[in-house]
Amino acid sequence: MSTVLILGGGTGGVVCANVLGKTLGKGHRVVLVDRKDSHVFMSSYPLLMINKRKAGDITRKLENLAKKGVEFIHSEVKKILTEQSAVQTDSGYIEYDYLIISLGAEHHPETVPGFAEGAYNIYNFDDVVRLGSHLKTIRGGKIVLFISSLPFICPSAPYEIVFLLDEYFRERGIRDKVELSLVTPEQAPYPLAGPRVGASVRRMLQERRIGLTTNARVLTLDPSSKTLALDQGINIQADLFLGIPSHWGPTVMRSTGLVEEGGWIEVDPYTLETKRKNVFAIGDATGLRLPVMNVLAPKAGVFAHYQAEVVSRNIALLIKGEKAHFRYTAKGLCIMYTGFGRARYSTVRYFTKPKPFITLLRPARWAYWAKLAFEKYWLTRFF
Repeated sequence: MSTVLILGGGTGGVVCANVLGKTLGKGHRVVLVDRKDSHVFMSSYPLLMINKRKAGDITRKLENLAKKGVEFIHSEVKKILTEQSAVQTDSGYIEYDYLIISLGAEHHPETVPGFAEGAYNIYNFDDVVRLGSHLKTIRGGKIVLFISSLPFICPSAPYEIVFLLDEYFRERGIRDKVELSLVTPEQAPYPLAGPRVGASVRRMLQERRIGLTTNARVLTLDPSSKTLALDQGINIQADLFLGIPSHWGPTVMRSTGLVEEGGWIEVDPYTLETKRKNVFAIGDATGLRLPVMNVLAPKAGVFAHYQAEVVSRNIALLIKGEKAHFRYTAKGLCIMYTGFGRARYSTVRYFTKPKPFITLLRPARWAYWAKLAFEKYWLTRFF
């Protein structure tokens, strides 16, 4: 009997658990470890923020994976011992035959002094819930969403959020009293997609009266004066700050010898295998890079999903004594809510040369319904 150990109950980990639980059957052990007891569908954070979802609507207990033939251990990973084929958790050691690391990216708001005290972290579940309550009380003022640094998970998320905030305040009849603005270190919206896509998003922001500051490096946030300090001596005052914190690779990986200089896990771009045999890494924690450009590939749940399919199916083949033949192609899709029952559908192929192929269609109702349908599919199919 082989043991496949999955670290992390995010998108990638949950997909691996489902695929392996189904393909391996009762003859083998599939174990998922996470320090939290629940999975949250992060793609719906913007809807939770504007009170179109409740916390329970997008949350599922990881213990429900038992129905898929998967053992869940509610514990925190302390050390990964690849030479011993074991993982140390705060509840003991777990040995494995195959290891899948899907620990995601860590959020570090402390890289911007004042962030924790003066802004809502829109990538933090508890902060998003509190923000939803706060937004109900707003009657006017200036709201600024800022991105601390690159890379960050889901490149479309900040744009989706400001578009939905615009809709939210229009529906309440107070949009003329609310000023919205986005501050980003990017040169333009969707920089990897090229100038045409970036210009398209910029036009939408202008049409919706949403301010945009690009090429901005955030230095500090002063909660007392409610001032965001940028480089080049630029200061922005606001009544409410929403922030995307700096993203780092998992701390627990830094002593493993499996990470690159930036802390992201080095993997084969097609098999997702690390330097250690039978040890794989998927999702936001990986250091996948674009061909030619050699910059980090975009990080999003859709890519973790497809990587999980490749890795878990290859492991199932190897356990059965067959040759692993699935390959990751870096193809995916993304749908960005734009408000008022519409969304923009995007296709991504980031392994193409000399630059990634990314499209972004015009806002459409069918794209909106497609995103809603996927939310329902995910929360029922995988749990």
